[in-house]
Amino acid sequence: MKVYYETNKGLMRENNEDNLIVEETDRYNLYAVADGMGGHKAGEVASSIAIETIRECFRSEFSSEDFKAPSFIMKSVDEANKKIREKAMASEECSGMGTTITMAVIDMDLKTAYIGNVGDSRAYVIKDNSITQITDDHTYVNELLKDGRITRTEAKSHPKRNVITRAVGSEETVQADIFEIEVSDSDIVLLCTDGLTTHLSDDKILETIMEYGTSESVQKLIKMANDNGGTDNITIIIVDNIARGEIYDR
Repeated sequence: MKVYYETNKGLMRENNEDNLIVEETDRYNLYAVADGMGGHKAGEVASSIAIETIRECFRSEFSSEDFKAPSFIMKSVDEANKKIREKAMASEECSGMGTTITMAVIDMDLKTAYIGNVGDSRAYVIKDNSITQITDDHTYVNELLKDGRITRTEAKSHPKRNVITRAVGSEETVQADIFEIEVSDSDIVLLCTDGLTTHLSDDKILETIMEYGTSESVQKLIKMANDNGGTDNITIIIVDNIARGEIYDR
């Protein structure tokens, strides 16, 4: 398996509120991106708490004989939600903070990816030269789209397009969407925060990966997102060749 990843502050933000995980074992591999939100540096705090909590949960559980990826996703998100809320209540500067989470747990033996999602960071699978969004954005605008109240063109410029309806830490309890998909050696899994998808269409993401290959595409996509405005932090993980291999960070 070849993994390429990077996080970038973008052009408009003073600090980077995104965070990520790349954690590989003999059988299970964990990848995750988080996009924090909140005043001052609270978003950075929230995404950091979520990522570290999920990482700790994974490290303590993956070797268990009864490890189940869906259960791990639910448990780790619940634990992250609890810790973020505890920190928010203990610190006035962190009040109201939260974060998105999108993670993939890949079972190497079963060639199955389990995707967990809260918020509007996304997971995609590229298969047979086509790209499919696996996750469902938890946003106000996406709810309008699903209800047929606006068009996709209207959604792109809607004044509330950045309003998230579900986040880790924002409520006492949180529900992660979980998807199970089969993956083959030739498939590509892409995780990203909305700093990428705000500025690049799915077709443009696919076109870039097909043209430059996975080894160069992370930096190419970040540059393109920044060239198109760079209004948010950008984090990307690309997992290529679902088989054992090396990790590349840039």
